[in-house]
Amino acid sequence: MKSWASAGLALCLMVGSLGAGAESANGSLSKPANGFLRDAAGGYSAEAAYQLQENWTLPRFLTVTPEGAYSYLHLATQLPHATIYRQGPVVPLVSELDPRLGQLPVEWQGKQQTLDEVILSPQSPLQGVIVMHRGKVVYEQYPGMRPFDNHVWMSNAKPVASYLIAQLEGEGRLDVEQPVVRYLPAAAGTHWENIKVIDVLNMQTGLDLVENAAARANPMSGFSRFMVAEVGYPNREGEVLTHNEALLSVGYLGEPGQKFEYSSANTQLLGLIIESITGQRLADVISERVWRPIGAEGDAQLALSPQGNGIIHGLISSRLVDMARFAMLYTPSWHKVSEQRLVSAASLEKIRTAGNPAAYYQGEMGPRLARLFGERPVSNAYQWDAIFADGDMYKGGMNGQGLYVSPDKDLVVAWFGTGFAEVPMERLARTVALTRPTL
Repeated sequence: MKSWASAGLALCLMVGSLGAGAESANGSLSKPANGFLRDAAGGYSAEAAYQLQENWTLPRFLTVTPEGAYSYLHLATQLPHATIYRQGPVVPLVSELDPRLGQLPVEWQGKQQTLDEVILSPQSPLQGVIVMHRGKVVYEQYPGMRPFDNHVWMSNAKPVASYLIAQLEGEGRLDVEQPVVRYLPAAAGTHWENIKVIDVLNMQTGLDLVENAAARANPMSGFSRFMVAEVGYPNREGEVLTHNEALLSVGYLGEPGQKFEYSSANTQLLGLIIESITGQRLADVISERVWRPIGAEGDAQLALSPQGNGIIHGLISSRLVDMARFAMLYTPSWHKVSEQRLVSAASLEKIRTAGNPAAYYQGEMGPRLARLFGERPVSNAYQWDAIFADGDMYKGGMNGQGLYVSPDKDLVVAWFGTGFAEVPMERLARTVALTRPTL
């Protein structure tokens, strides 16, 4: 594996984190996407793959570059990974494509266009988009990847952590109103010790782990120190801390429960709790509780820190259709991918009501999402970025990933991309959810 020690703190100074759901490093594509993204639709030649791998660096992965686009589909060639195994027959999904969806009118680049025109435009960074309605595939496009490619989820992976926490909660093995230290003895004596699990789930811990431009630009912030440790980089003092050392050493900023302050460090803490309770590696827990039960088409992958910690806040890679299968567990069509109901009605209701509306707009992410959607979500909860008044749920991932679930409308919209061009996928997903039942 290539060494990146010479890059030092460039990771934090140049770009955002792996999990900055609704924020990009530079706000837009640095160049049109029609070149290196559209080339990926047919796979890479051996010569191109060797060159892109040779030129790859972590900062290039986190920004919109040909090397980044390549590694979004081949991250296991650059970072250590654990396999999230599937098992048994693939659960088939019925495809009933509806051409009317592709003709939905949207405004983009100052003019009226159709959904198809936006997604398939040479200027679009989208690589794959799928819409599931009542358990059937009703829309599917792959302008920048092959359907069987494993693409990194980025922060779309965060609800996998909250899904596992909710299952343990339903089994009586965890109470989210209890402090972290009850389930993670290693938190004793740290600022995490008395934070309630629900405040970690809802990203309102009050700890020095805020993930924003200022924190990323400050190599001494708790978040920057954690992120460089997660990938084995030295911090400003030249120390190479382990994932756990950096995570458990974050400082105190204010009282928990006051602000929605987005941070991937919260999700990693949930990962440690999950492993502490189950005694299993995260990849094995995900395989046992998600991937094998949903009859996934392919194995998934989970990137690891140098010490072997599963980077559950963002670095799961899978086929797009398998990410959509996971999202279907939150809909009435769960039985079309799983023999058992894995997201209980009580769990779903808690996700939709456990947020703190008063805290949602006190941080930066809530107002940003309101601008993206053109309406005000009610809150965030259980690692989902936005919960709407009608119960719809949204999660975004860095550089153009998204997952939108409408339980009441039995609908899922999932997409992969490389870069934040002015493609209004959040609004498009919301429009599809509000329009589809009337088509």
